[in-house]
Amino acid sequence: MKIINLRLYYPHYQQDKLVEVSEEVFDVLCQSVREMRNYERRKRYHRAFYSLDAFDWTENYALEHNPSPEQLVMLAEERAERDQLAAALREALAYATPTQARRICAYYLDGLTQQEIADRECVHNSNVCLSIHRGLCNLRRYYAGHPLGK
Repeated sequence: MKIINLRLYYPHYQQDKLVEVSEEVFDVLCQSVREMRNYERRKRYHRAFYSLDAFDWTENYALEHNPSPEQLVMLAEERAERDQLAAALREALAYATPTQARRICAYYLDGLTQQEIADRECVHNSNVCLSIHRGLCNLRRYYAGHPLGK
């Protein structure tokens, strides 16, 4: 257990207030102080002092920083997982009809609404809805027997 002074972390404390905290809380507080000091240092280095009338995004735009090594590792892991899921999705879409696969991709991956898909293909909205629903049933059936689905 560590003892910290809350007056150092919270400006509204006028007197010293000593509190005993766990190691995890102490580490988080130290990390936040480090991040704030780094932020202030970057602000000074890039001369990112703007008036209060400036836009909300100007300071963040000037202070864009590179991700930390931990963030880079996490991004690489997420990218690998997304690639694996995309490959499994392509394999699973092989079990749907071409129309179902096209409409599922348009709806979920491209972000089109069912009405937009229907207008683009010159069909009724209910046909698109039914096709997507049945295609998803096919995908569920496929993933029930797949190692990723268990």
